[in-house]
Amino acid sequence: MLPYELVSRYVAPRLRALVAVRLVRDYGVSQVRISRLLGVTQPMVSKYLTEDTGRVMEELRGMGLDVGEVENVVSILSEVASRGSTEDYTRIFTAYLNSLLSRGTLCRFHRSVYPGLGPECSVCRTLLRAYPDTYVEEVSEAFRVLSEDPLAYRLIPEVGSNIVSCRPGARSTLEVVGFSGRVVRVGERVVAVGEPTYGGSRHLASVLLVARRFRSDLRGAVAIRYFRECVEVLRGAGLRVVVTGPHGSRDEVVEGIARQLEASPESRVVDAVADVGGSGIEPVIYVFGSTALEAVRRALLCARVT
Repeated sequence: MLPYELVSRYVAPRLRALVAVRLVRDYGVSQVRISRLLGVTQPMVSKYLTEDTGRVMEELRGMGLDVGEVENVVSILSEVASRGSTEDYTRIFTAYLNSLLSRGTLCRFHRSVYPGLGPECSVCRTLLRAYPDTYVEEVSEAFRVLSEDPLAYRLIPEVGSNIVSCRPGARSTLEVVGFSGRVVRVGERVVAVGEPTYGGSRHLASVLLVARRFRSDLRGAVAIRYFRECVEVLRGAGLRVVVTGPHGSRDEVVEGIARQLEASPESRVVDAVADVGGSGIEPVIYVFGSTALEAVRRALLCARVT
């Protein structure tokens, strides 16, 4: 069994089932439209919707997939499919399947269904390692959502912003994807300087890693302009916002946030950090989410109250 046969038979149908369920549950998409968006028949969509999603997740876990990562990818795929972007859906889905193969995630499962495949096999790692990365795609999609909101420019701090996403288990900023430059305001537009890359945003990546000490489910973040009304809006949406600062210097910001979270009982459920800055340090709100997409959507709640 070839690698693409493996993902086509075992992985892709289960991921599509999870996406179909999410499209109905979160976006109210009809079965007929889902069949067009996902490129399958309507009876197949109906079958997908009867699946026990918990069992499907466990089956994917048994194949070697990280369920947190699966939830992340399903969230992205559902978002792009819901707006009819079938090309983006196809690109991101394909990038994820290639990523699973190139990282060796499916090697053990592959050998279990194809015993003739030896343990020294490196075909996928060798041939597919140059394919796009799921987390790079996620940050790009999160930026698209941000930049297409006509009022998003109101959220960009003077020093610029960034958007980041990390793999489950990330421990260093080199394992976090962010823009190599910054996300900036140009008039009433939001523009990205640079491209999403691992290690692209040392500061926001460091803040995200600090938050993950208390909530490992947080894998995405965006930095936006600080203003009191935004804090109130986020709290009004049921999010837990921890206020940190002031700081004596820029070098103290990340550790200051870490100390405040350590001391705050709210840190165990932190969704955002409102940092008041300090002398020469612009106040910023760091909004977190289970994905970069979720973080951006949360941040956009503030765009209409500035």
